[in-house]
Amino acid sequence: MIDTHCHLVDPQFSHDLEEAIERARAAGLKYIINIGYDLNTSISALQMNEIYDFLLPAVGIHPNESVEESLNQMESIETLLSNKQVVAIGETGLDYHRNYSPPEVQESLFRYHINLARRYNLPLIIHTRNSITDVLRILEEENYHRGVFHCYSGTYEQAKKIMDLGFYLGFGGVLTFSKNMREVFLRLPLDFILLETDAPFLAPASKRGRRNEPAFIREILNFASGLKGLSPERLEGITDQNAGNLFSLKSIA
Repeated sequence: MIDTHCHLVDPQFSHDLEEAIERARAAGLKYIINIGYDLNTSISALQMNEIYDFLLPAVGIHPNESVEESLNQMESIETLLSNKQVVAIGETGLDYHRNYSPPEVQESLFRYHINLARRYNLPLIIHTRNSITDVLRILEEENYHRGVFHCYSGTYEQAKKIMDLGFYLGFGGVLTFSKNMREVFLRLPLDFILLETDAPFLAPASKRGRRNEPAFIREILNFASGLKGLSPERLEGITDQNAGNLFSLKSIA
């Protein structure tokens, strides 16, 4: 099983990281994509990979960070890419809900990430909030076609455009408590779906109000497989293969 979006770098895991990792392993997690959301957490993702090689690092700066300062840190992010264990660029994208920085400045930061992904031949891990239309426009302008829209929250029509661009769609705990997302999920082809936790955020329905963690991926898998009328084992195999293809994982058996 692969958790394709997790933030074990977050301070919420500072007091029990080893225990959370043990629970993840007990739940059958073979790989966890451990994603930085600023310079410090991106560095932490690399450091954690040196200790736990199945925690695969992604590096980038989230659009909710102060974008003007973040642009000044992107050269430092690029230096991290000399580490060949990095499997993706992100978390990056546009956030018009919190809107901590002007859209045009967020766009500059997003384009910087896209160009890094192109230069280093890595997929993008994309965050969108009230911004899917602009993200699609920018990806089309940049002619980049590899990555995942994590924690997908858009419409089926937007999902079709995303898949036409060659991107995957990530689903996590929100699927277990959002009727709208269930309706979208049911219409999607299996070969564009990834599963994730987004831990420590957005725990699935039975754990709402608690800190999320990678071990909870099993609840998401079981719920998603029920929606699709598949066995959990069958859906796990499909989504793990999708993750293996996107992140160039050598073995997912």
